[in-house]
Amino acid sequence: MLWRNTFRTNWLLLSVTQVALVFSGAIAGTHGLPSPKAEIVVVYPKPDQRIGAVDSTFIFGHVPQQQRDWSYLLKINQRPVAVHTGGGFLAFLSISPGEFMFHLEAELIHRRYDDWRTRSKQVREREQIGYAERLTCTLTVQVPEPMRPLSTDSVRIVGEFNPPDGDLALTAGDRLEVSFRGTPGCRAWFSLSGFADSVPMIETPGRSQPYWGEAVFGKGTIPDSLKLRGIYSGFVVLPYSVEILSSHLEYNLAPPSIIDVAQRLFTHTSAPYQLDLFEYFDLARCDPDMAVSSYSVSLGEGAYPFVVRFTDSVQTVRHGPRRGYLSIFQPEGVEALVVGAEGDWYKVQLSRTQFGWVNKTSVRKLPRGVLPPRSYLSSIRSFGSDSALLIEFPLSGRHPYRVIEDDRRTLRVQLFGVTSDTDWIRYDFGDDLVDLATWSQPEEGLYELTLHLAHEMWGYDSRYEGNSLCLTINKPPARVRKLKGMTVVLDPGHSRDPGAIGPTGYTEAEANLEIALILRDRLQKRGARVVMTRDDDRHVDLYDRPAIAGACDADLFVSIHNNALPDGVNPFVNHGVSTYYYHPHSIDLARHIQEEMVKATRLGDFGLYHGNLAVNRPTQYPAVLVECAFMIIPEHEAMLKTDKFRKTVAKAICKGIEKFLEEYDRDR
Repeated sequence: MLWRNTFRTNWLLLSVTQVALVFSGAIAGTHGLPSPKAEIVVVYPKPDQRIGAVDSTFIFGHVPQQQRDWSYLLKINQRPVAVHTGGGFLAFLSISPGEFMFHLEAELIHRRYDDWRTRSKQVREREQIGYAERLTCTLTVQVPEPMRPLSTDSVRIVGEFNPPDGDLALTAGDRLEVSFRGTPGCRAWFSLSGFADSVPMIETPGRSQPYWGEAVFGKGTIPDSLKLRGIYSGFVVLPYSVEILSSHLEYNLAPPSIIDVAQRLFTHTSAPYQLDLFEYFDLARCDPDMAVSSYSVSLGEGAYPFVVRFTDSVQTVRHGPRRGYLSIFQPEGVEALVVGAEGDWYKVQLSRTQFGWVNKTSVRKLPRGVLPPRSYLSSIRSFGSDSALLIEFPLSGRHPYRVIEDDRRTLRVQLFGVTSDTDWIRYDFGDDLVDLATWSQPEEGLYELTLHLAHEMWGYDSRYEGNSLCLTINKPPARVRKLKGMTVVLDPGHSRDPGAIGPTGYTEAEANLEIALILRDRLQKRGARVVMTRDDDRHVDLYDRPAIAGACDADLFVSIHNNALPDGVNPFVNHGVSTYYYHPHSIDLARHIQEEMVKATRLGDFGLYHGNLAVNRPTQYPAVLVECAFMIIPEHEAMLKTDKFRKTVAKAICKGIEKFLEEYDRDR
């Protein structure tokens, strides 16, 4: 499954060893034969696990596999649950906040014995196979209490709402935004010592608590019962004339005034927090509350600005601390001006109005007085070859930059801290990849080159050679219509970590590898050179997988996975085949594979996704990740164990690749 590093581990929290809950043992066989161990095995959730703050979730595992005409009839919390012939089960049940208990009960039945008169025959046959008549077990999980509006019997500040990651170092002109949660229907303000006194805050209308798992993989609806009230927000713009030396904010919350109550009484206005008149009168008699921020704010201390140099071989610049990517793959040695900070993150000024964020551990602070790089770009030149087109930008230093695919035939290169002095753009006349190149200076400190391509790009790469930025636009392999001679990297996801685990214990790592090996053989028969990131159960680190593709000059990259879901998303409604891409030049490959997979497997369409996944982020080639089936669904797990289904999946992926190549060739 695709969920690596971030949320996947938090969802399933599974170990290679399944969770076996055995509360009723086996009855010994009657003919001296060893009896099978009769038990209920719960794979997910684990005992005492803290799951998501949701109102329903799934539970799955297995009971002993059906033998002859015997099988177990399973109930969880008195609700009948279907059991697959292989013993696997999956249920989606309502839960409640706090310590929640699942009670599982499995009764052994014989489909030929349906009344009490044949009970003795049942007992004899049951003893022969060594099965217990009834298995029971209990499993307790911890369900967080969702945030709810506070009662109006007192005025309380309960905490900050979406606070920063840590202490703030701000720049004059920045906007300081402040939010906290408290009792609805009150008056609020904040103060910052030496600068702002009693800045008013307004209670916002009820806000949804969007759950990303439901929003992306479910119906996307948030119940009104989870809407938050009592959120107070305010802001202030920091002027140039003030110096703040590491001060904490003071929050204040007071009951409504008599004027507020009177206005409510006589105008019948509808407030966003939906309080009635009696609650207003109760609140008016309460005492105010005060709290201090968990973070400090500083401005104009003299520590900023300064220049940092990127020390990682590949660095990411983000739109905010821990937020989305502004630019990926910044090389070592790039320098940028730091103008502020939030917790473990530096705020860097890229151009007059554009800013980004980098982690403090990935940069080195340079001595005070070092200036950020400044270049005047006078000429650009391209150099063609059979496999790629190189575009060279001679600069005076290593600037932050960004490559943007507007579409599959348009690339924009943004150079931060660069000013145009461009009199010359030299085309390689013998190369027809670039139809037109144009430059612009959208603002001070931002230079932009737009490349209009004659046909769709295959991929691209960027690097610094000295202080020259080199952009390489890769051309498609020769005779692109056929797989013959093409280098395809297959990545069976997971290895040391098992990935998702099915109800009977079959791991995603095993399923991924079995499918990839069949696909490898199929591609090789068509003349492709296939490189496997692993061909057994050895461990391969996540970031080593795209590195393998880069080292062998991959033409295509396909990562094989099988899916699971986050807490709260109904697997009986939300399942099927899904395919993921990151860069626009990969979407057609993803589309064709998804189309063929849906037709071949008949498991349903679970969607085509732009997904920020490590194996899909490299830019040099089309790269996709395929989720073939759902490990947690017993029927899917059973199919994944069969060669027939694995061959169906491998054939569909191969056909999708071939369709992509044929269509790419037609579009040229």
